Amino acid sequence: MAELEAATAVKPTGDDRYEAVLDPHWRIGTKPNGGYLLAVLARAAVDAAGPEHQHPAAVSAHYLAAPGPGPAEVEVEVLRRGRSAAQLRATLHAGGARTVEALVTCGQLPPAGGTPYWTGVEPPDLPAEEACFPVPADDPRFPVPLFSEIALRVDPASAGFAVGRPAGKGEIRGWVRVSPAPPDPYALLVAVDCLPPATFDLGLAGSWVPTLELTAYLRALPASGPLRVRQRARLVAHDRVDEECDVWDSTGALVATGHQLAAVRLPSRED
Repeated sequence: MAELEAATAVKPTGDDRYEAVLDPHWRIGTKPNGGYLLAVLARAAVDAAGPEHQHPAAVSAHYLAAPGPGPAEVEVEVLRRGRSAAQLRATLHAGGARTVEALVTCGQLPPAGGTPYWTGVEPPDLPAEEACFPVPADDPRFPVPLFSEIALRVDPASAGFAVGRPAGKGEIRGWVRVSPAPPDPYALLVAVDCLPPATFDLGLAGSWVPTLELTAYLRALPASGPLRVRQRARLVAHDRVDEECDVWDSTGALVATGHQLAAVRLPSRED
């Protein structure tokens, strides 16, 4: 296993640039996971933001090309440094091409806990972690090395797609554990993009679903323990799907939310 901290490490080389090595273990198929790439970019941005802004608070990335594992470079531009937040642009270069372009807001996340002023997002009821289905990394149909690095267990009620019986609700739920323990903000960036696509629950389990744009909001430092994650499709049309993913820590606090637009191969009308 390659722990996330080591797998997303960046080294400053001067002139607002950072060396990185995209780890082959954090892949879906042959390409790095989108949430993992967010974490690499966010590490470089946080370093450039300075000690008063120790955490990523919002990351919005456009995926221009899919980089392969291996050496990469992150170019960071500081757009603004304020008292409570810093905004930066981070660009990932790999294989001689610009592959991901992101805007990152950095700040200081509070510990999770306390009662929010208001919330319209309630955590889903899930079976106990040990009663949920573990997701394998070595499925011969489509290997996902990422699932060797994180522990993902899917709620049986939303796992019917795996046996050809999707529920048709466009929702997948489960428990996620990402090293290190307790999870940190970079683990949350992975968590918002680690569940199977919600389109799998709509009978599109064999479809390629590459991320075009992914935005993550981080709200608090999560408590120790597993993360409760729910991913839902909002609209599937014209070969695109937009999804939302909410993440709660072990205390039930909402600690992260992801929104993404992805491509999806829809069956023809004749089918």
